[in-house]
Amino acid sequence: MVQQRATAPRRPRGWLVHLLGAVVLTVVYLLPLPDAVRSTGMSVFGVSALVVSAVVVRRRRPGPAWSWSLVPVCAGLFLLGSALRPWANGRAGLAAFAPDPFSLAGYALLVVVLARMARAVGGLRREVVVDVLVASLAGAAAAVQFLVLPVLEVPGRSVVWSVLAGVYPLFDVVLVVLALDLIMSAPGVVAHRWLCGAVACLLVGDVGYAVMTRLGRSAPPTAFDAPFLVAYFLLVVAVLHLPRPGAAPVAPAPTYDAWSAPRLVVLCVSLLGAAFLASVRTDQGLVGQVAAFTLLCVMIGLVLVRAVAAVNGQAAARAVLEHRATHDALTDLPGRDEFERRVTALTAGSRGSGGHVVLFVDLDGFKRVNDTHGHVVGDLLLQEVSTRLRTVAPEGSVTARLAGDEFVLAVPGPEAAAVRCARDLLDALRRPVRLPVGDVLVSASVGVAPVLTTLSVALREADLAMYRAKSEGRNRFVLWDDALRRAVGDEVEFELDLRCAVAEQTLEVHYQAIVSIATGVPRGVEALLRWNHPLHGPISPAVFVPVLEETGLVLEVGQWVLDTALADLAGWRDAGVVGEDFLLSVNVSPRQLLEEEFADTVRDRLAAHGVGGTALLLEITESSMLEKDDRTLHLLDRLRGLGVGLAVDDFGTGYSALSYLRSFPVTRVKVDRSFVSGLGRDGTDAAVVRAVVAVSEALGLAVTAEGVETEEQRAVLAGLGVGHGQGWLWHRAESAGDVARHLREAGARYPRRGVPGGTQAAAKS
Repeated sequence: MVQQRATAPRRPRGWLVHLLGAVVLTVVYLLPLPDAVRSTGMSVFGVSALVVSAVVVRRRRPGPAWSWSLVPVCAGLFLLGSALRPWANGRAGLAAFAPDPFSLAGYALLVVVLARMARAVGGLRREVVVDVLVASLAGAAAAVQFLVLPVLEVPGRSVVWSVLAGVYPLFDVVLVVLALDLIMSAPGVVAHRWLCGAVACLLVGDVGYAVMTRLGRSAPPTAFDAPFLVAYFLLVVAVLHLPRPGAAPVAPAPTYDAWSAPRLVVLCVSLLGAAFLASVRTDQGLVGQVAAFTLLCVMIGLVLVRAVAAVNGQAAARAVLEHRATHDALTDLPGRDEFERRVTALTAGSRGSGGHVVLFVDLDGFKRVNDTHGHVVGDLLLQEVSTRLRTVAPEGSVTARLAGDEFVLAVPGPEAAAVRCARDLLDALRRPVRLPVGDVLVSASVGVAPVLTTLSVALREADLAMYRAKSEGRNRFVLWDDALRRAVGDEVEFELDLRCAVAEQTLEVHYQAIVSIATGVPRGVEALLRWNHPLHGPISPAVFVPVLEETGLVLEVGQWVLDTALADLAGWRDAGVVGEDFLLSVNVSPRQLLEEEFADTVRDRLAAHGVGGTALLLEITESSMLEKDDRTLHLLDRLRGLGVGLAVDDFGTGYSALSYLRSFPVTRVKVDRSFVSGLGRDGTDAAVVRAVVAVSEALGLAVTAEGVETEEQRAVLAGLGVGHGQGWLWHRAESAGDVARHLREAGARYPRRGVPGGTQAAAKS
């Protein structure tokens, strides 16, 4: 048996509740009640609607400014006119028209309010103005034909009375057209719909009064005011649906259709009505027929004007969309596709006339500005840079923004003109940029390449020349020539060879012993990456490691080195070559420290080879310590939690600061070889090493000296209190097999497990 889930009764829709309220209000008003009761109820309800509207509008303050604020004013004018009408009914002279100035002022003010609302949400376009004129002319013709002229024929009716009989419906026609445009321009605003309903009720009431006047009967003011009572009710409903403070602004309709079905209905009804009015009465004389025909021609002319305006508007909108699609929104410069299209067209039409030269511009230090002052300031800087580029670009040049802080220029003429432009460009960008945060200084690196074959080739060559300018110190330009082409070709070939070496695992891991300076006993080894090129022989790590960093291959290679070194250490242990207190030191790239899963990788590799964390020492560079953030500190803390030691490699050569040693969980400092080479000859180097030892002892850090090559250096280091060292004095880096034989030969001198000092030395390492 399937149990049916109980569902809560559905609440009636809001619009249905409001419509039922309007119907009930109308029925109650039309009950056979005395006119005094109706008049009093009308006044009380009108005043209540006026007060509610004023209070809600004041509290919510909807936009556009002062538009909704005038709606209660319009209601007050209507209410004042309605209150005066019973008094004016039956009076003679100007007293009979006392309510009309207030009512007409309310209508005129409501026209202004609706027009401003429509304008604020993207409506009231040129086509809408024409629609209003066409509908107004048709309404005016209908009012004159069916209301004004028949009323003039009623005995005792003045011209003013006849004109007023047609003016009110004419105002209503204009209001209805504006209300429809408001709804079509912002269909999601509920308040606009109810406001349009109130306008429709005004139209019904005014037409009813006009018909009664044409029939020569004076309608009792309290008997034919039901539509106006409903209009007050719908006005309150519209105000109650206004957005609350802090709500999102009203969004216009996503698309605008000048020939939508509602707009076509308005035009067709207006034109057909005018044509009918021109032919319905044949007794109006020649003047009347000419006037009707002229009116019809004017309306047709307005429709033609509207059609031309709509076509021109669509063409202008299409041009705007094409411009936005092909240009950068921030700087209004052409994008890459538009730049290539323009330059290709120019080069195709200027063959044999000197051609074009491409300048590839990349800002120096833009990331620093963004990180320091925020992206808003960075955007302002890019806008100012684009202005300066336009200023220095020669006549006939094409300037574009490719992406981020990259710009490109295509300069006509020989290379000499492009070189002059590059110099002017660098001079222009060196000037401080005045921004809200103060003066900002930036420079640029520029690559210059002629368009010899295709534009895409020239862009690539200019890009490579720009990177060469950055590598040579920035704030300069580099011209693409044969020498640079050969150099770049060698670099590309070198990178390809290195990628092949990584893929084929032809790189090697060698090891250099780390010894006790006092006794010369090896305490561990450092894993060093080596590459023996099949054609060029051994390649220095100083040459190929930076390429690994630039290409991102260092992540793959770093993991392979760690896995290989741990496997070799485990093999040495199994063979009895080393004990468990023997230390393995592995270098870590800054890129590896940015990987969140690096600590997990180290943990998994240690477990896979059965090596404890205390046997591993990871060497980090000082540049890694500069990227001090919570993520890096958390990663290093996780590594220390595994028992892994952390050493600062090449200490003293970069941005050394004691605060880094205190902030990071390091366990060892490695003094760079540049401070070791002068020991025994240069007292300054000895003073630096002495200071490093003192600071390390104060912080509880072990010290290792790199590049020890002479006995004199070893003696000085021993006298300064340095505990460990590595260098050619004891051992050159060798392959795993050679190192194993070397360690086996020295095995009798290694401290064994349980020997005092062995575990302590390993822990410090």
